Amino acid sequence: MRYAKDLTFSLLTPEDAVDLLAFETAERAWFEQHIEARYRHFYTPQGVSQHIVECLSLNAQRRMSPLLIRNRGMLIGRANLRDIDENQAKVGYRIAKSACGQGVAYRALKHLMKEARGVYGLTTLTAIVSVENDASQHVLQKASFDAMDILPAHSRVADKRVDCLVYQCVLNAIC
Repeated sequence: MRYAKDLTFSLLTPEDAVDLLAFETAERAWFEQHIEARYRHFYTPQGVSQHIVECLSLNAQRRMSPLLIRNRGMLIGRANLRDIDENQAKVGYRIAKSACGQGVAYRALKHLMKEARGVYGLTTLTAIVSVENDASQHVLQKASFDAMDILPAHSRVADKRVDCLVYQCVLNAIC
């Protein structure tokens, strides 16, 4: 299935709670192979609702942009600008296993870059990725992010401490 052509990006809303819980629960094992695990409470209706409220509160303060990625109405990922501060922010994304390798992460990252520059007036984006996550490193490099630093034992992924790379992109008119 090809996803990248039919993607929509939308702001997370309270009405997305049921879909988000189903998505996060279905993809939990996949995500936890590559990124830090969420707290157990997150995977409950109350946990997801609380998460949405927190994200939207930060969005109202212009400190976060929590987006859902859908393909023909089906939730297949998330993409976020977070820790927005002055001219910079962090980027992150979570893509369903079935949608990986089809350009979704790259399209999501390019969408975040455009939003960062056009909506928030940001000049610099940062991403932190495990040294073992080759796919995300490839996506970041393809989108003109450069590896800037290494953070030893920065994250816990699959019950082990892993080093992470700090990637950075200086936004310009081409983004």
